[in-house]
Amino acid sequence: MSEFENKLKAELIPSLAYNLIKLTNRSYRLQVEGWGTVENALAAGDSIVFSSWHGKSWVPAYFLRDLGIYALTSLSRDGSYMTEILHKLGWETIRGSSSRGASRSLLALYRKLQQGASTALTPDGPTGPIYEVKPGIIFLQEKAESMLVPIGVDARWKKNFASWDRYLLPLPFSKTALVFGEPFSFEAGLEMERKQDILKAKMKEVNSRAAEIVKK
Repeated sequence: MSEFENKLKAELIPSLAYNLIKLTNRSYRLQVEGWGTVENALAAGDSIVFSSWHGKSWVPAYFLRDLGIYALTSLSRDGSYMTEILHKLGWETIRGSSSRGASRSLLALYRKLQQGASTALTPDGPTGPIYEVKPGIIFLQEKAESMLVPIGVDARWKKNFASWDRYLLPLPFSKTALVFGEPFSFEAGLEMERKQDILKAKMKEVNSRAAEIVKK
């Protein structure tokens, strides 16, 4: 692929994706639960780590726009596209990956959290297995003394793609639910495996609630 084609893709893909996210989300009949408590915590300057499954980011990415929340994006070309899309949505980003620059990017994110910033992470990302909580999100949240907020998403009319994360795309004009759990932190002395189980259970709870809402 020529340099011109690469530059053209770099300009077109983020713009097209951003407009698609914006237009579809504006069309949804969205019902939101639990946001008031989270909004108050953010207004008070609390540092929050939002937890959303990798395959359910379409709606939260738009809803949490323009709040200056930090996201980790990969060092790949796709990561560059995602960085541009998130910037258009008013997010902040830190570049890194599980193989290159991971320690530096996590340290940078940790410092942002200590300064009162918030972040959104995918506990089962970037490669799965699906709906399994990895230790990273918990380790970061505890070190930064932030609060965790689980996010649940579902839609009545939707497309689940054949990717490892079963990526969920609510179809235009669909009744869609976005559920925020209560901000929480873990009790002292728990083993990591127990903490993972707790977060997984809370993720199941908010996603089950979202599924209930869209069926009504």
